[in-house]
Amino acid sequence: MISTVKSTDPGIRQSSFQNFENVAADNVQALAFNSPGNRIAFASADHKLRVYNSNPAREWTLFDQWRGHDADVLDASRSTLHIQWVDSGLGQLLASIGSDNKFKIWREDTSQVHTRGRRFKCIFSQSPPDHVSYAAFDFIVRNQEIYVALISQSGLLSLLEPSDPTSLGSWREIDALYPFGQQHRSDEPRLDLSFHQALSPSSQALQAGLDPCVLSLVVSSANGIKVYRALKSEEEIYQVHEVGELPVDDTLVNAVAWAPGCVNPIDTIAVACDDSTVRVVEIAVQKLPMSILSARNQPSHVAAGRVPARAQSIASGISAGLAGMNRKTVARSCNGPVSLKHEAKEVAALPHSYGVPVLRVKWNLDGSMLGSTGDDGRVHMWRQSVNGEWLEFSKTEFF
Repeated sequence: MISTVKSTDPGIRQSSFQNFENVAADNVQALAFNSPGNRIAFASADHKLRVYNSNPAREWTLFDQWRGHDADVLDASRSTLHIQWVDSGLGQLLASIGSDNKFKIWREDTSQVHTRGRRFKCIFSQSPPDHVSYAAFDFIVRNQEIYVALISQSGLLSLLEPSDPTSLGSWREIDALYPFGQQHRSDEPRLDLSFHQALSPSSQALQAGLDPCVLSLVVSSANGIKVYRALKSEEEIYQVHEVGELPVDDTLVNAVAWAPGCVNPIDTIAVACDDSTVRVVEIAVQKLPMSILSARNQPSHVAAGRVPARAQSIASGISAGLAGMNRKTVARSCNGPVSLKHEAKEVAALPHSYGVPVLRVKWNLDGSMLGSTGDDGRVHMWRQSVNGEWLEFSKTEFF
């Protein structure tokens, strides 16, 4: 079967996708390309992970397959991406979450023969403290440092860093909170998150005085979206601070994606909505007065008086979950540019397909193009024109 591409731009040549045989006996439920585009990782209903490699002729062959989880690598409430390639200083890693309540990190062992099921080793595995499955995760690699954010089905957001950066075999929780309160098992939270994948905040945010070391994260539930900035404390540990909410009215949110900062001078977030619409929201940071901006070279830290994150993780991690502690978002006083006012504005509402909820949105590597998909079997591609208007330039149909 050949899947054709139908472009709405007459300047784009129509082409086709070449299908390749998948050896999985069950449905493929998640997939992820690596950054060079020469590897695909599949997760199937048979609980196995499979990696395919491509040759220079773009022919895909099975490289290895193994049992990754004891349950589906899929959230039971909706089909979201649950595997991801990570480019770290130790080479490419593969991460996955499954309905067996496990988050796992896999590293390739080049000493093992491929196709034997032993090529990828699990170097880290973790379960949420509240005994539910994870809903979403995302990695960020910056200046030889790597962090992962996870959110569980109960709504617990955790920020982790490696205990040993040389092996990535152990990780510690450095901050945790409930952005939308603790979710009950009967709820359908539709939780998602996305890091701002860039070496620093957007140019507009930097000019306004935001600390260049800040990590930026957007977290969504069915009924709300919150934006967070993570700043290092006096103990050199990142702590997460809520800086604003995105406007979403009269619809449910399915997914979010923060555009990489290579092209966009301002923070831009795409939102997949249940009303068949892709919303594009821009976040402007209010500029600091020059008297304060001149002091930006001095390091800004979270105010003292809070338990150091490394010590806090002992009490707020697994033991806190077992003790039934209800961690909620706490207003944290802070010094410096992380406390700048953030203003969110919806700049576009893009019609995906009539009557079809948008389930997923994804940016390309430089943030110049946006893709959206839903249950209609179509992928819509969007980009911004020179006058700032968002336009659909391509539509792919799979049949």
